[in-house]
Amino acid sequence: MNDTVPFMSLLGTALTRGRQQALQRPDLVPQVRQAVQDRLRTLARPLARPDVQDLLQAQKAFLLSNDPQGFDESLGIAQGYGLEHDDLLTYLHGNIVADLDAMPPPPTAQADGCTAWAQALGNSGESAGARVAKNRDYRGEHGRLQLVFLHHDPAWGARSLLCLGSLGSPGAFSSGMNTDGLAVVDTQISTRDHGPGWLRYFLMTALLRECRDVPEALELIQAVRHAGGGSLVLGDRQGRVAAVELGHHHPPAVTRSDRWVAHTNHYLDAAHTPGFLSRADDLDHSSPGRLKHVESALDAQAQALTLAQAQALMALHDPQGGSVCRHAHAGQAGTLSCAVYDTAQLQLQVSHGPPCEGRWSTYGLSQANGQPP
Repeated sequence: MNDTVPFMSLLGTALTRGRQQALQRPDLVPQVRQAVQDRLRTLARPLARPDVQDLLQAQKAFLLSNDPQGFDESLGIAQGYGLEHDDLLTYLHGNIVADLDAMPPPPTAQADGCTAWAQALGNSGESAGARVAKNRDYRGEHGRLQLVFLHHDPAWGARSLLCLGSLGSPGAFSSGMNTDGLAVVDTQISTRDHGPGWLRYFLMTALLRECRDVPEALELIQAVRHAGGGSLVLGDRQGRVAAVELGHHHPPAVTRSDRWVAHTNHYLDAAHTPGFLSRADDLDHSSPGRLKHVESALDAQAQALTLAQAQALMALHDPQGGSVCRHAHAGQAGTLSCAVYDTAQLQLQVSHGPPCEGRWSTYGLSQANGQPP
C-alpha cells in the first residue's frame, strides 16, 4: 500500500473509534481544535439566533434517538480532542447553520463544493461493479487533516468501512465503501429546506454500516426524515448506480440508471429547485459547467471509462470556466483530493492533493477480513 495519503485503522465500538483519532495522531490535535474553533467563529452571527440553537438541540436529540452509534462516535471524537460535544455537533452542522443565515458569504469565504458521479462498469451481474468518483472541494485547512480511515466494529461481523474523511469528523465524512461493495459519496447543495432529521454525514456512515447494496440504501434513505441539503451518489458491486437529492419537507429525489449518474452543487429535481440557496461563490458559479463536462464524458462512449480516463476527467481544467479540478483562489475552497471507488475490486484510488498533480495511492478492502492490502 502506498502511504502518500495518511491512513488510520480504527477498531472497536463507535465511542472507542471516535477517541482513537486523537490518540493515533496527537501531533494534529491542535490543528483539529483550531479547525473547529475557526468554523464556529465564522458562524457567530447565525449561532446567536434562538431558532438556530433550537434546531441544533433538536438535531442532537434526533441523533441520539435515531443513530446512537453516530452519537457515540461524535462523542468519542469530542472527548479525544478535548472539545465540547455541542461544539463538535455545531461544527458538523456548519453548512446548515450557514444556510439558515441566508446571507451571501463574504468574497473570501470558503464554501464547500464537490463533483461526483457513478458509472456501471459492465452488464448486470455479480461481479459487474461500478466506479464511484468524487472530487472533494473543501476548506483548505482540511488538506492536512485528510486521511483514509478503515473502520471496523466487531458488532458488524465481517463488514468494514473504508472512508476518505477528516480528523475530527465521523465515519464517511466525505465518501466511503463497505466490504459488500456499496460506495457512497456526497456533494454540498445549499437549501432553505432544513429541519430536524438525518444529517447526511451521519447518514452516509449509517448506509455503509447497515446496507449491502444500492436498493437497500435507497430503501433506508426513503424511509427516514432528513435535515436537508446536498446530494448522494451511490454504486454497488452489482453495477447499480443512483443519485439522491436531499431536502427536509420534500421527499428525497431519486435517480436510478443502468449507465451513470452525476451531481455537482445545484439541485436538478423540480421539487427541490425552488429551495436552492445560491451562495454566490465560485463553486456555485462553476457547478453547471462541471456537471456538463462530467455528463459529456460519461455519455460520450458506449463503454465505461477506464480508471485512467476517470482520473483524467477529474483532473480537467477548463480555461473558459467549469474546471472539474478546482484550485483555490482568493480564499475559496479548492479540490483537496479525488476518490475513485471500484465496487467490484473493492479498491479505492485517492489523489493526495488535486488530481491534476497525479499523486495517486491505492487502498483496498479484503472481503475476508476488512484489512487493506
